[in-house]
Amino acid sequence: MKLLIICGGQSTEHVVSRMSCASVLKNIHKDKYEITLVGIDLTGRWYTLDIDQFIYNEDHKNPEKDIWLDEAKEVEDIYGLIKSQDVVFPVLHGKYGEDGTIQGLFELAKTPYVGCRTMGSAIAMDKIYTKKVLETAGIPQVKSLYVKQRYDGEFVVVDKQFNERKDVLEVVKEKLGFPIFMKASSSGSSVGCYRVDNEEDFYDKLNEAGSYDRKIVIEECIDCIELETAVLGNDDIMVSRVGQIMPHGEFYTFESKYEDEESKTCIPALVDNDIQEQIREYAVKVFKAIDGHGLSRVDFFLDKKTNKIYLNEINTMPGFTKISMYPQLMADSDIGYSDLIDKLIDLALEVH
Repeated sequence: MKLLIICGGQSTEHVVSRMSCASVLKNIHKDKYEITLVGIDLTGRWYTLDIDQFIYNEDHKNPEKDIWLDEAKEVEDIYGLIKSQDVVFPVLHGKYGEDGTIQGLFELAKTPYVGCRTMGSAIAMDKIYTKKVLETAGIPQVKSLYVKQRYDGEFVVVDKQFNERKDVLEVVKEKLGFPIFMKASSSGSSVGCYRVDNEEDFYDKLNEAGSYDRKIVIEECIDCIELETAVLGNDDIMVSRVGQIMPHGEFYTFESKYEDEESKTCIPALVDNDIQEQIREYAVKVFKAIDGHGLSRVDFFLDKKTNKIYLNEINTMPGFTKISMYPQLMADSDIGYSDLIDKLIDLALEVH
């Protein structure tokens, strides 16, 4: 079977993608597939890579200094390469990789691929529209506001009828109060995500978030436990047990995920079974609501004071690094890493 694996990409999660891909290549049943490895650099150029060199290059966290493109050959016919494959595994996170854009290219080429389809990927990547879709499905979410940066540079609050208000700070104070969380709508791995404790820092952080995306979610801040579960399947959906994130710091930042060894995960989560079962039910509903396919990781908040469950987000191509929660949750469900990759490829072919 001709398998094209793609990593890198133009998003803020470029490095995480390469770390995930190295783990996939170390664990895949290589005798089952004729693998072509492609890396997309930060400018969008595609290169074929030597698999062994890529796996044993330990500098994936330093894309400006490493050797990942040494001796790589630029792909001249990207569309033709995709058309020539039996299946594609896009180990890509974030913008242009997880947001439906590259999925549309696979659809155009009529080549099966791992993961959610174009529409589901686009909805899940955009936190604003995830909220709108899942509100109709009855999924509980924390109070939030949609802030947009207009093309003239001005920030406005957009209400449910798409009316715009320019007094952004006043609306935040009126509707949410401080502290708040501010998140770039289409960013991942906690990039472009900030806790803001007072109004003095508000516009500085708003401008920082706006550098990642012109659409921004502002959410109320609750004292919570962060919980995650993994789904696998197309029609018949399997749900893992619930895992718990124990960040070292005030919340699960990019650094605490990938660089801070004091951040921990716990499977199963240290919460009541009834809460875990409710989360698993919500995860299936969320996956179906976006018309999910193949896999996703669905993240939740549990309010420590009220025990209420709230959706955080759904990730249609979660991390596959050695410390990532998705493969850990699947392993806890007796699906080892290598078998998980086989299953994902089978699910891709099933959809096609």
